[in-house]
Amino acid sequence: MRAIGIPAAGQLDALGPVDAPEPSGEVRVRVVCSAVNAADHKVLGGQFAGRVLHARTKPLVAGYDFAGVVEADVDDLKAGDEVFGHLPYTSRNCQGAFAERVAVPRAEIAKKPTAVGADVAAASATPALTALQSFRDKGRLKAGGRVLVTGASGGVGSVAIGVARALGAHVTAVCSTHAVDFVRDLGADEVVDRKVRDPKSLEGPFDVVFDAAAAYSYAAFRHALAPGGGYVSTLPDAGWVGGKLLATFSSKHTHFVIVKSARADLEQIGAWLAAGMKVPIDSRFPVADLRAALARQASGEVRGRVVVDVAFG
Repeated sequence: MRAIGIPAAGQLDALGPVDAPEPSGEVRVRVVCSAVNAADHKVLGGQFAGRVLHARTKPLVAGYDFAGVVEADVDDLKAGDEVFGHLPYTSRNCQGAFAERVAVPRAEIAKKPTAVGADVAAASATPALTALQSFRDKGRLKAGGRVLVTGASGGVGSVAIGVARALGAHVTAVCSTHAVDFVRDLGADEVVDRKVRDPKSLEGPFDVVFDAAAAYSYAAFRHALAPGGGYVSTLPDAGWVGGKLLATFSSKHTHFVIVKSARADLEQIGAWLAAGMKVPIDSRFPVADLRAALARQASGEVRGRVVVDVAFG
């Protein structure tokens, strides 16, 4: 099977076409589009975190998000059905979506709404599910609640704005000066330019602080959390551990989210996308130019998602 990858973890200079093993699993999907995530850099770069996120296969093919076409009938899915989802962020995952096909359990994918493009569906999978599971499951957000989203112009934060709005929340979003108008156009009720006002000075009260950028800590925002409110990070670090201790004797709580691809959640995201929820596309690259796509995602200038068109001719 054709793919874009490296001979082994850490060998980024050798990124290019590789022959990858055919995947085995319940539903085989021919990949049409994928998207770049921060996890891809950790996996391909051989970082310690990459060992937690992906198996050390040889060759090593990264990529988690996908939208594609079912290759054979399985349960309620028929050959030719368009589906989307993401591969698991776990050391047991031996597959990558920067490849001709993936094989996944039926319970971890959903049919793509006809009105939603493959690029948008692929771009939505990881960030939309991360946001949904952060707000609903970790933050215990209720309709009418108030949320704060950091890193609101990035891949996760930009999508989280739409998810929070779909859940009925009032959204305050934090971003840099250059992205203020972009974030406002995504539907944020209030936008905070972090270069003009320190986000840690915000008073709230917020029912959920979603630190999509993993740039702050529970301690930085606990004063701004409403009673019973929650701080949710995408990365457990020393600051998060300290926050967990601080929250022990408080009505407030802190969590980090490990996103899971679940059919019901993907179906909910699909319905929101079909209804107009925004998933901003920063740029698109053919899979042969994956090196450029990875560089764009790491540039610090991304507004939304970097999409990869997976076509091998």
